[in-house]
Amino acid sequence: MENVDGGILALYYLLGRGSGLEEPGVLYGISWEEQETRELVSFVQRATQELQRRGLPADSRPMNRLCGPEPVKVRITRGYRVFIGPEELKVRPMAKTVLLLFLRHPEGIPLKGIWDYREELAAIYRKVSRSLEPAAIERSIGRILDIFSNDLNVNIARVNAAVGTLVNDPVPYRIEGAPGEAKTILLDRSLVVWE
Repeated sequence: MENVDGGILALYYLLGRGSGLEEPGVLYGISWEEQETRELVSFVQRATQELQRRGLPADSRPMNRLCGPEPVKVRITRGYRVFIGPEELKVRPMAKTVLLLFLRHPEGIPLKGIWDYREELAAIYRKVSRSLEPAAIERSIGRILDIFSNDLNVNIARVNAAVGTLVNDPVPYRIEGAPGEAKTILLDRSLVVWE
């Protein structure tokens, strides 16, 4: 078993799981079904990467019919317009700012630690916002960073809803994460083009 790679071990793990497992919601704050779905998505991504590593052309991958279409590129223009494939993602400036911040951090961002990203968030928002009034920009940034406000979650929900209208499989483009853990966008950053 020493030469078996991680993808095959993951398959053995998934196939060998019994239904008598403890509900992961107790540990992770999510349902058993959602945890299973995340594990399957992760497995399929690793298996696809392994097939690519082994040189199998994309059009001959046996999983294409099951996995659906390949994710499309995300393009961010110099004017901070965001395109997913040919379609422009139209969201409010603060929601776009939140999206751009998460795209810059593939490792994820814990929402409780969003204050650590204040300067970067403010710099992006100044470029995205139509407001030239510094006080208005500071108020908006303050609301996003306020842990007692729901503004950050509202803007994440706006991004996720807008993404769902543009692509058939929005999962790689959504800002997601288990409660208490870092939120991230799963999309492979090689598919993100900053002009």
